[in-house]
Amino acid sequence: MLVSPLTLLLAVAFVGAGATFFAGPKARWVAVIFSGATVAVVVYTLTQFQLNFTLSYQLLEVNHWFTFAALPGAPGISVDYAVGVDGISLPMVLLSSVVTLAAVVYHWEEENAPGPFFGLLLLVNAGVLGVFVSLDVLLFFVFWEVVLIPMFFLIGRWGGARRHYAAIKFFVYTHVASVVMFVALLAMVFLGGWGTFDFVNLYGLQTLNQSALSSVTQVLLFGSLLFGFGVKLPMVPFHTWLPDAHVEAPTGGSVLLAAVLLKMGAYGLIRFAMPLLPVGREVLTPLIFFLAFLSIVWGAFLSLAQRDLKRLVAYSSINHMGIVLLAIGLWTQVGVLAAVLLMFAHGLVSAVLFMVSGSMHHAYGTRDIPSVGGMSAYTPRLSTMLMVGSLASLGLPALVSFPAEFSAFFATWEGLGLLVLIPLTALVVTAAFYLWMMQRLSFGPPRGSTLKTHDLPTPELVALSLMVALVVLYGILPFLVAQYIPASPLFHIPCFSGGGGVCP
Repeated sequence: MLVSPLTLLLAVAFVGAGATFFAGPKARWVAVIFSGATVAVVVYTLTQFQLNFTLSYQLLEVNHWFTFAALPGAPGISVDYAVGVDGISLPMVLLSSVVTLAAVVYHWEEENAPGPFFGLLLLVNAGVLGVFVSLDVLLFFVFWEVVLIPMFFLIGRWGGARRHYAAIKFFVYTHVASVVMFVALLAMVFLGGWGTFDFVNLYGLQTLNQSALSSVTQVLLFGSLLFGFGVKLPMVPFHTWLPDAHVEAPTGGSVLLAAVLLKMGAYGLIRFAMPLLPVGREVLTPLIFFLAFLSIVWGAFLSLAQRDLKRLVAYSSINHMGIVLLAIGLWTQVGVLAAVLLMFAHGLVSAVLFMVSGSMHHAYGTRDIPSVGGMSAYTPRLSTMLMVGSLASLGLPALVSFPAEFSAFFATWEGLGLLVLIPLTALVVTAAFYLWMMQRLSFGPPRGSTLKTHDLPTPELVALSLMVALVVLYGILPFLVAQYIPASPLFHIPCFSGGGGVCP
């Protein structure tokens, strides 16, 4: 095959974004056609992926782009259009494409500049897909920055009352972090003497321990990458942009922000910092654990204090991504497996909950939890979706978060022993605030305006039904995702233990 399915995927995504942007009143139809086509290409990609091919990336395509020289007259380094997937990136590609399709369907009745709105949604998806399939450092950074631009405009143009403040805060935090991340990646390549921007070669050279980076340099670079990717994750104390961005963003923007953009930070840590800077990882692992525990506890207790449903879900995302950071910090095969499962699970569940918060605002004119009650009687479909999303988020068995969280806690028990009680205690708090929220909204006495209240309209019902079906499907059959994850070269990179060896 001359063209990789991944190139076709990116082409469909970017062409779809451009066509939708200028489609005018028919933008919703163009958007759903192209987002559906993107899902179709991803499904085809899944059929071409070989589960027993674990030592390299698959569906590779490499074409020379340009030659980069750090200084005039210095030897140049080839920068390539290089794309490929492994078992870690493939679930994220599937997640991004499905969530984007659901977001488009959810906003089917959008009348406020539908062309630019749907076009920007699809452009976010195109950039995220590029991040997950890039195998060149500079290409990765280009796609990383592409994601920032449409999200900034989605928040600033279609957001709530404080949308301009939230958009600027989002841009400042994430762009500063991106610059730090990019400088660290360039320094890693040039100071390490690797002479390549290609992921495959970087992993191979690290496996052979061919790096000129000193221990101090590795620690500094690892800390820089931890900051750069951690802001996107987000981890406490660099999380304050997230609640504002979520609350002010339109529902589709919140869905993409929580479901896929946060995963970029965790993906970057797994792909770059952890495997390529083993000394820095070893030294700063205690800091990772501290930040992870802080994020887990902080996110859980702040969620407990929220009145706004959307803000509650936003803070719970900090809690769940803290568990992802904890699993990554363990850097074991079970830990990496758990981290990717958690990323996938949180993407589906957060999409459901943010759609529910948007629908609650449409139906009742507010997201204030104490102001609404008796939803099960007046809006039974909306109440059902709220129940499923909430129960999935707190880790109920047979829903998608349970196998992911169980794997993470098992890996934590193996690696840290009784410290697993910290995230387990936070899980009890998570269950408390979700159950309390459900009791007040769905089963409390009727409150709020019920005369003009309407249940889920057809587009919102279809979008939520799709996401809930996946939450149940992957909860009952988690191997449908888990089987892909070990098919990655990351599982064969030596750990920093003095004598090498595959991670335990």
